[in-house]
Amino acid sequence: GFHLYHKLPSIVPESCLLILVGLLLGGIIFGAEEKSPPVMNSDVFFLYLLPPIVLDAGYFMPTRLFFENFGTIFWYAVVGTLWNAIGIGISLYGICQISAFGLTDITLLQNLLFGSLISAVDPVAVLAVFENIHVNEQLYILVFGESLLNDAITVVLYNLFKSFCQMRTIKVIDIFAGIANFFIVGIGGVLIGILLGFVAAFTTRFTHKIRVIEPLFVFLYSYLSYITAEMFHLSGIMAITACAMTMNKYVEENVSQKSYTTIKYFMKMLSSVSETLIFIFMGVSTVGKNHEWNWAFVSFTLLFCLIWRALGVFVLTQIINVFRTIPLTFKDQFIIAYGGLRGAICFSLVFLLPPAVFPRKKLFITAVIVVIFFTVFIQGITIRPLVEFLDVKRSNKKQPAVSEEIYNRFFDHVKTGIEDVCGHWGHNFWRDKFKKFDNKYLRRLLIRENQPKSSIVSLYKKLEIKHAIEMAESGMISKVPSSVSLSEYHEGKIKPLSPTEMENMREILTKNLYQIRHRTMSYNRHSLAADANEKQAKEILIRRRHSLRESLRKTNSLSRERPVLTFWLFYRKQFF
Repeated sequence: GFHLYHKLPSIVPESCLLILVGLLLGGIIFGAEEKSPPVMNSDVFFLYLLPPIVLDAGYFMPTRLFFENFGTIFWYAVVGTLWNAIGIGISLYGICQISAFGLTDITLLQNLLFGSLISAVDPVAVLAVFENIHVNEQLYILVFGESLLNDAITVVLYNLFKSFCQMRTIKVIDIFAGIANFFIVGIGGVLIGILLGFVAAFTTRFTHKIRVIEPLFVFLYSYLSYITAEMFHLSGIMAITACAMTMNKYVEENVSQKSYTTIKYFMKMLSSVSETLIFIFMGVSTVGKNHEWNWAFVSFTLLFCLIWRALGVFVLTQIINVFRTIPLTFKDQFIIAYGGLRGAICFSLVFLLPPAVFPRKKLFITAVIVVIFFTVFIQGITIRPLVEFLDVKRSNKKQPAVSEEIYNRFFDHVKTGIEDVCGHWGHNFWRDKFKKFDNKYLRRLLIRENQPKSSIVSLYKKLEIKHAIEMAESGMISKVPSSVSLSEYHEGKIKPLSPTEMENMREILTKNLYQIRHRTMSYNRHSLAADANEKQAKEILIRRRHSLRESLRKTNSLSRERPVLTFWLFYRKQFF
């Protein structure tokens, strides 16, 4: 019913309704059994529910936009998360020093730990809200990329402060070890993901005779990267994201079209089911006796989350705009700050706190739930009217023309050449260098040789053969004269094209005319991206019908003109 009534998703995000359903179920369970309903197990969340969502997001992420804005995303994710965690933690510690609030037993490290988990912008909540408002691709990738990367950073900070809380004394070397671990966890997860992505591409290179198991390798290696990273205490989120992006580039060219369709549908189904279960469990887990209410702590937590998020975005954007070619406007900064939604990540992390070390755990749980409900309900519902009121640029749903794509490629090469001449090593320069390395080494190793021809070329060939057979059967070839024969022009022998020339023609046709780069629109888990081959086949059919109409029109006009031309030739011969 939510998706059948088209106006409802534009008013209320689906995540809000799912939480309400969970609250209703939790209330029914609590009322019937008079005990707290089951709480979502953190192991279940991190091992089974979160990986499908991150896999789907990484596999269908617009990689070009992501890497073009990687510096800004990394700046927001790393520095922004540290800014929010430390700022919220220190501010709450100042509030706890006021004896009237009854919070003096909460230490500085406990506040910093709470600040680290509450500062996580959740990708599940961001996807659930931003997929409905259709902001422009750059704004979407900044918010979504930040939420994807800062989850890994949040988990590292969480484990770091958690270990500090369990130590009796903290030495200087422990702080430096924690900072080093901060970078090792993230970089190690990325390396494991890329490595297993390469292994998946190399494996699918030899599956042309057993197509049925190709989708299995995609899910097997992606989940293996997540489990392997977690086993070595590295970032599983970074690992599965890197693995998904690597597989999308190489594995997709090795698998068949049916396998790709299976991967696409099954991946989105798993993501949708996981997201639904997460929000329902969040609502169910809210109802119970595991809460402790303190107006000061809960209210100031919500206030500090909003203040430090806004300050962080505006301050950090002023710094990063100096290095950006297209600076972020005030409207973009406001939407980025307002789109910092909290969700299942901080909800699961707060339940992992050991009660022996954190005696006020129930207070932390209550504060986290209030922040999540405020951001998902209030900010999630009001962000669409704000986007319309501020007239923020929306995503371009119109498919770019072939000429526009050709010009974009041309300017990419021009910008790369200008950077090379000027000695400026920008992202265009490094992208060109990676493309050359990729074509020279990686693609030869990971992509199957003797790839079948493009489906567009094969479809065009089939249509031409079919049309020739129809013309031969109907007798059109022998009856219809050509304009060349009417003008008595005797054409010489045509030299047949060599196989090499034919191969070059097919390659030029495939690369420059049909397989053009399409801009990836903002991700929507309820709508699948149209298949490129289907679009290309439709384009070929439309062009073929147009050419057939033109040929028939010319044939009819020539048939009508032939008696007139014959009479004119006879008249000229008799009288001149």
